[in-house]
Amino acid sequence: MKIYLTTCNFFSQLSPHTFLKISPNSNPLFTDEEVISIYIFGILNGLKNVKSIFKFIKNFLFEWFPHLPFYEGFLFRLNSLNLVFPELVKFLLKYDKFKNAFNSLENITLVDSQPIMLTKNSRAYKCKTANDISSVGYCSSKETYYYGLKLHLIATYRNQKLSAPKLVKVTQASTHDLTAIKQDLLTQKNTKILADKAYIDKKTKRNLGFIGSEVHTPIKLLKSKKELSHDEEVYSKIVSSFRQSIEILFNWLIETSGIQIASKVRSTKGLIVHVFGRFSACLFKYMFIF
Repeated sequence: MKIYLTTCNFFSQLSPHTFLKISPNSNPLFTDEEVISIYIFGILNGLKNVKSIFKFIKNFLFEWFPHLPFYEGFLFRLNSLNLVFPELVKFLLKYDKFKNAFNSLENITLVDSQPIMLTKNSRAYKCKTANDISSVGYCSSKETYYYGLKLHLIATYRNQKLSAPKLVKVTQASTHDLTAIKQDLLTQKNTKILADKAYIDKKTKRNLGFIGSEVHTPIKLLKSKKELSHDEEVYSKIVSSFRQSIEILFNWLIETSGIQIASKVRSTKGLIVHVFGRFSACLFKYMFIF
């Protein structure tokens, strides 16, 4: 019920130009609010794909949705709302649950990315699904090449609690982490930003200083610097220990929604629904539980 009411609230403030209705005078018995609510509900109940979500609703909750169309009609409606899901994410991130986290005493911001994989390894170079928004990239933590997207996340550190998502962005897998998020970092004022070595950049560090922010990364070894001093090792370990919070957040996102694996996706619209729809589901769970 909370999902449906929140979704209705979201649609009430949504610009009619954000997405296309079925027709200019459309007022379908099966509403867009119901489409999104069913998808979010299914993800939060551990259903892995659209077909399993549809079957569950049809078999067990049909009295709640008496105008549920055939599967093909439901899938068409869901994918037609692909541009709505990124707006839903922005809407949910405005809730007090996430705003209050921004004012935490620690005042630490975490930055990282995770892969969204359509295929990986040798098949990464053969896949053509959603090739207008996807590409081949390399995931160093998994030591594998993959085809798909990269989800970039800025989050607020919360001591002994799950970090709170603050900003999410999606790019092609081949996009460098710093390139993708550089301009967004420069909106993070008066905070300590903890990131990995991919975000090391003197110009960005200097520009962040102009808005009262600092960026901290583990110290990178160079050809001229073969090993770290004791103080440098301690500093790098402290940065890495704080960064574990966003790694825990990513693991929670994956366990909650299965967002990382998109092997069942067959279109660009479906991929957008997969990423932002599942991320929306995680935001709903975060709001209701933490």
